[in-house]
Amino acid sequence: MKFLVVVFCLFFSSLSSQHLLPQPSTYNKNVGKFVVSPQTYVYLKHSSEDLKKYTERFIRRLQNRSGITLESLVTQDTSHTHEIIISYTKNIDQLELHIDESYTIQVTPNKISIESPTNIGVYRAMETLLQLVKTNEKGAYIGACTITDQPRFPWRGLLIDVCRHWIPLEIILQNIDAMAAVKMNVIHLHLTEDQGFRIESKKFPLLHQLGNDGNYYTQDDIKKIIQYAKERGIRVIPEIDIPGHSTSWLVGYPRLASIERDYEVATRFGLFKGSINPINDYSYNFLDTLLTEICALFPDRYFHIGGDENNGLDWEANRKIQKFKIKNELLSNQELQAYFNRKILDILSRNKKIMVGWDEIFDAELPNTIAIQSWRGKKSLYKTAESGFESILSNGYYLDKVQPLSHYYKNDPVPVNAVISPKAQKMILGGEATMWTELTDHTNINSRIWPSTLALAERLWSTPSNCNTKYFYEKVPYISNQLQEFGLNHISFQATKLKQMSHHFTISEWKPFIEILEPVKGYKRHGYMKNNTTNYNTTASFNRIVDACYVESFQARQFNEYVKVNCKDGFCKSKDKIMIWLSAWVEATGHFHKISKESPQLFELHFYAAHVQELCELTWQKLNSPGEFSNINLERSHQLIDLIENFNTDVYFAPIEGLKLILNKNEQ
Repeated sequence: MKFLVVVFCLFFSSLSSQHLLPQPSTYNKNVGKFVVSPQTYVYLKHSSEDLKKYTERFIRRLQNRSGITLESLVTQDTSHTHEIIISYTKNIDQLELHIDESYTIQVTPNKISIESPTNIGVYRAMETLLQLVKTNEKGAYIGACTITDQPRFPWRGLLIDVCRHWIPLEIILQNIDAMAAVKMNVIHLHLTEDQGFRIESKKFPLLHQLGNDGNYYTQDDIKKIIQYAKERGIRVIPEIDIPGHSTSWLVGYPRLASIERDYEVATRFGLFKGSINPINDYSYNFLDTLLTEICALFPDRYFHIGGDENNGLDWEANRKIQKFKIKNELLSNQELQAYFNRKILDILSRNKKIMVGWDEIFDAELPNTIAIQSWRGKKSLYKTAESGFESILSNGYYLDKVQPLSHYYKNDPVPVNAVISPKAQKMILGGEATMWTELTDHTNINSRIWPSTLALAERLWSTPSNCNTKYFYEKVPYISNQLQEFGLNHISFQATKLKQMSHHFTISEWKPFIEILEPVKGYKRHGYMKNNTTNYNTTASFNRIVDACYVESFQARQFNEYVKVNCKDGFCKSKDKIMIWLSAWVEATGHFHKISKESPQLFELHFYAAHVQELCELTWQKLNSPGEFSNINLERSHQLIDLIENFNTDVYFAPIEGLKLILNKNEQ
C-alpha cells in the first residue's frame, strides 16, 4: 500500500495553488490576505428574498470550507472592520437570456467587496469567492486580489434525459446546485421519449399513467425544480419531443398515431416507427391543449420540441398522409415535418414561447424567431447561424460517449479559425452538455455528468485566451471534490459499486486497478453487448465493472503525459516515478486477480487483470535492468499489449499508451 500513497502524492504535488473554474476574465493577485474569522460579517447593501437565501447558503458553505463559525448575515451597515460587502444595482426576478452576469471582487486584508449590476452576477461572484478560500494550520483566508469577470456565452447548459432511465428529483436538484457552483445557467429536461412520458398532465392523464414505468414528475415536482433553479440563477427548459420519439404517448392515446397498431412503452433503445399524425386535426387540438398546459408550468420563454430522428416510416405507410403530401405539394417527409412544425410554432407563439428544436427542424421557410440546437456538428451550427437563427451547440458535448475531459474542453463553439461571419457568430448562444441515459441510471449518472461537465462550464464562460488544457486538468480534482458538498456521488459511487460487486467491505487493495480503467469511448459499448448476444434495455442493471469506472482516469493520464516527456524510443531518462506507478499496479492487479474469483462481475476481468499485471511487471523489469531485458521479454510484452487491446471487454486500460512508449511498441 505504500506505493499507492506515493502515487497519490505524485499526482497532487503537481497542482497549482489557485483553482478557479471557470477561469475569470481577469485575476490579479495583490499583497496580503483576508483572514476568515468569527468576527467576519457578511453585509448585504440591498436584498431580495432569493439573494438573501443565496447569501445564507454562501455563509454555510464558507463555514464548512473554513471551519470557522461566522457572525450572522447583516442587512444594515454597522461599520464592522472585517466585512464581506455585497452590492448590486438591479434585482432580476424573471430569468431570461442575456441577463448581465458580470461582477467584480476586491479582496483586501480588511474587506471583501462584491459588486455586480444584478443579483445573478452576485451569485456568480460568491461561487468564485468560495473557490478562493484556503486553509493552513492557523485557519482560513482568502488571498488579496482583484477580479473582473463576465461570461463569453449566455447559454451554458446541461441536458438530462430522464426518460430512457428514470432520474429521481433529488438528483436533478443536486445537479442544479453543482451547475450553479461553476456558473452554468440552463438545465434542459428531456421529458418525453419512446421509453417514457415523465411529466404529469392533468389534461391528458393517460400520458403519465400509461406512458412510463410508474415514474414521472408531478406538476408540483416541476414547480419545485423551477423554483430551486431560479434561486440559483438557472433557467429550466422543457423538451417535449415530437413528432417522433413518441411511442409512450400512443399507449394511452392511440388516435395520435400515424398507423393503427397496439403500442407499448418501449423497453429497448433505437429508432421506432411510431410518430404523431401530422395531418389529423385531432393531433393539433391535442397538442394545443397539452403544450398550453405545459407552457404554463415553465416560465422560461424557450420551449424545446425535439423534432429529431423522425424516420417517417409510418408516414410513408399511411395512404392519407401520402395523398396529403401530393395535394399540398410537399415533396418529402422533411417538408411535411416543416408543415407540422409551423403548426406547433403557432401554438407556442400564442403561449409567448420561442420554439427550440434539434437540427432536423431547421427549414429556410420557417421564421428565424426559432432556435436550433445542433447535434450534427459545427457545419450545421454555422449554417443555421448564418441563416439568422439563434443556435446552440451540443455536438461534441455528448456525455454518454464518455470521452476524455479534454475532448469536451477543446470543443470551442467558435474557434479562432471558424469559417463564419461576425454577424453569424452573434447568433451562437453557447452550448449544452447532453446526458442521454441508455447506459446510465440513478446509481452512476452523476459520475457521467461530473467532472466532465466542468470542461463545458469553463469553455463556455471563459475567453479562449483563458482556456488552457493543462491548467484545466490541474484544477479539476479540487473543484470536482468541492461539488460533493451538494450530495453528488460522482467520486464515492465507485467504492459503493465495487463493494456491492465483490461482497467485501474492504476494497482498498485492488481498487487502484479499477481506477486506471475507463469505459470504452463513443458507442462501442453497444457493439460489445451485441457481440455478446445481450442488449441493454430500460430494465438493465448497471452493476458491472465498466459501470464503476470513472469516465477518465486522471492517474493514467498523468502517467501517460509523464512518459511522453521522459521516454523516447524505449529509453526513459527519468524512471523512478514510473517504477513506483508500475509497482502499485502490479500489487493492485495481483489482489484483484485473487478476489475476482468470488464474483461473476469481477471474474469478467480475471484474465484481463493477469495480462495487465504481467505487462506491468515486464515493463518494471525493463526500466530496472534494461541491459538484462531479453528479446523474448520484449516480444512477450508486445504480445500482452495486443492481448489487452483486443480483449473482449468494454473497459480500457488507460496507461497502455505510456507503456507502449516505454516498450517501444509502435503502431503497426
